Amino acid sequence: MKLATFLTAAGVTRFGAVRDDRVVAFTDLAPRARGLGSVEKYLAGLPATFQRALDLLEAHPGARGTPVSQVRFLPAVPRPAALLDCALSPRHLRSSTEVLLRHALPWRLGRLLGPVAGSLVGRPRTGVRYYKGNHHSIIGDQDTIAWPDYTAYLDIEPELALVTGAAQELAGYLIYNDASARDVQLPEMFFTGPTSSKDFDDGNGLGPFLVTPDEVPEPLGLATTVDFPGRPTWRGSTAEYTHHPTEVLTQIAARRTLPAGTVIGMGTVPGCCGLDRDEWLTPGEQVTIRIDRLGTLRQYVGTPAGTPSTRWSPRTSLGC
Repeated sequence: MKLATFLTAAGVTRFGAVRDDRVVAFTDLAPRARGLGSVEKYLAGLPATFQRALDLLEAHPGARGTPVSQVRFLPAVPRPAALLDCALSPRHLRSSTEVLLRHALPWRLGRLLGPVAGSLVGRPRTGVRYYKGNHHSIIGDQDTIAWPDYTAYLDIEPELALVTGAAQELAGYLIYNDASARDVQLPEMFFTGPTSSKDFDDGNGLGPFLVTPDEVPEPLGLATTVDFPGRPTWRGSTAEYTHHPTEVLTQIAARRTLPAGTVIGMGTVPGCCGLDRDEWLTPGEQVTIRIDRLGTLRQYVGTPAGTPSTRWSPRTSLGC
């Protein structure tokens, strides 16, 4: 199933399933359907709610629902219980480290150390590492990514993410866009871990759909594209992740409890962020992220409130 939380034209929030070009609210099929009034109730009631939702859809094959063009999709999990993010794509780590050091260090030193550091950071690891994201800073389809005034090098990070159910099981997959302020990131990686570089308002894009595992038989084989008007398409694949989502879930669940509704990002799909490519966002432009089987997440790049500051080379297009 392709599940969604959406806003109707009347301003009512509903939870349902997308079928072709229409979305059907579960409460329209059965007003008292237990555990199907919201995605939070659905996740907390698994696995019973999965079968209940499936049975309802099969029992009402002719249910018309609402055209997707007439609703606004909210984040697939509007209020995650927790947000964790991993770094399971070695090519992204190599490329991004090289570019990061080239910008952050004096010119000759950065070009000398970048490839060396990239080869070290990008070595595949058997263990899964993660950091905590800001689960109170969630945006969805057609929303705007905030541009903090302390960065001139805002970036996106399209990722495959998994969502947990009631018994720490895999409830489904979604698109995760982890916005990042690159020119403040390097010092944080040596000390606190990502803070201001990733922990700003309106910086975590989720959705628009929560896709159940039966719809994604091979999560490590999903083509990923990123499109901007007037730019060549960025392309990548989840095939470059070093761990399967079930392995990620098993390793993290062995260390801590994962409440229902925890979102876990797998890491940036290589080749699909600006830092990998040394290409940077422009205020006001639209970014369209597509991952096979998971749908399309469209977001807008915000505009700084003033002239942004930067530790890197000035960007004349931003007035700094």
